[in-house]
Amino acid sequence: MADSGLPPRCTVLGATGFVGRALVADLAAAGHPVHVLSRTAEHGFPHRIDVTLGDATDPRALETVCAGADVVFHLVHSLAHADFAGRDRTIARRLAATAAAAGVGQLVYLGGPRPAATTSPHLASRSEVAEILLDGEVPAIALQASMILGRGSAGVELLSRTARLPVRPRPRWTASRSRPVALADVRHYLRAAACHPPLRGRFDVSGPETISYDGLVRRCARILRRPAAPALPSPFWSHETAACLAGLTSPVPATVAGPLFASLEHDLLPADTPAESVLPPPPGGPTSLDNALRTALGVPVPQAPAGPAYQDEHTRLAKAGPGRLWQAITALGGDHGRFPPAPAWALRGLLDGLLGGAGAYRGRPDRPVAGDVIDFWTVRRRDDTRRELVLTADMRLPGDAELTLRADPAGSGSLLRQRVRFTPGSPLGHAYWHLQKPAHNQVFAWLARSIVRNAERRT
Repeated sequence: MADSGLPPRCTVLGATGFVGRALVADLAAAGHPVHVLSRTAEHGFPHRIDVTLGDATDPRALETVCAGADVVFHLVHSLAHADFAGRDRTIARRLAATAAAAGVGQLVYLGGPRPAATTSPHLASRSEVAEILLDGEVPAIALQASMILGRGSAGVELLSRTARLPVRPRPRWTASRSRPVALADVRHYLRAAACHPPLRGRFDVSGPETISYDGLVRRCARILRRPAAPALPSPFWSHETAACLAGLTSPVPATVAGPLFASLEHDLLPADTPAESVLPPPPGGPTSLDNALRTALGVPVPQAPAGPAYQDEHTRLAKAGPGRLWQAITALGGDHGRFPPAPAWALRGLLDGLLGGAGAYRGRPDRPVAGDVIDFWTVRRRDDTRRELVLTADMRLPGDAELTLRADPAGSGSLLRQRVRFTPGSPLGHAYWHLQKPAHNQVFAWLARSIVRNAERRT
């Protein structure tokens, strides 16, 4: 590693991929001298980045980029090649030997999970590469991520295309579960590994939420505000069929999509030591799944609606303290139970789906933050200091609706403040507000009673 407190000198293999480009920019911004290996002169890296033209299978190119390096990042995955496993095996063996001869202090490999008895050549190859590097002379760390959610990734491109289909094929392998992780969090752990004393071992990098692939497609559609597409059970829909369709309808080649789909034969859940046990976690904790998807898809967090608005406020006293009331507010929706009254909201979600809206999404994070989805609402702001949660409605409406829930102290108990704000988008919006107001008054009064009752049960 670098002496005198200087930033370690870093070499990045696989620097032109979506993870590699982001990592190179991060390392350079942090003051690390960076050397990359690129197969093309049209690499687009700034002048301060040292670029060697060559291929990772070329021993001389590896010798050049490893010379003088403190840390070497191995991000190469050769899925586009017919014999990707053989190619990646060759690269790993040559890298391990070259790094040892050059006196490299740390190898950092970004791989994937290793389910028991895997039938996926893609996952088996990643595990084999990790073993080769871990068995080498140079200390190596294998960071294992199931699916990385970032702009430009093949996985996100496939998700986005599938979410836009009018009918969603649902083969059995889409039930496989994983813990998708934000690109920002992966970049954080890669940077942390560069500055840490040498490590050796496998460490899992995963997101905070476990979800099936089919659920991930539905969540993606939800964030894109696409109509809820009907699912078509497809028992004979093979990985090859899905890959061919992807090759025809997306920028992802079938040779890349095929191994990715084949890996879904297994649950891709963390099974080794979590990375945060040896490396500092991201500031503020892991990125939520919804926010990771929003960033990857380029969908911003909803903003407050502008223009004249109708407003209605309900208050209700609770015997529970404001902390307990706040817990009840933030536990609303999804797996914790639909927004009460459940039948009314379920019917509203069904109607919204029939009208081409997002419908109700059942499932939510344990600790919702801005950008997360709760039923057919999106969190616009969460303020733990003020104990205030602001939600934007994703329902198909003739205007924009916002719901604010706040827990205030009140004597020995607390006061629930519930405010509904509606900004009409047309004359129909004004009529909608007045016609729906009696029903809304009943529904939101019921909601307030339910929140208070749940808070008092927690005492």
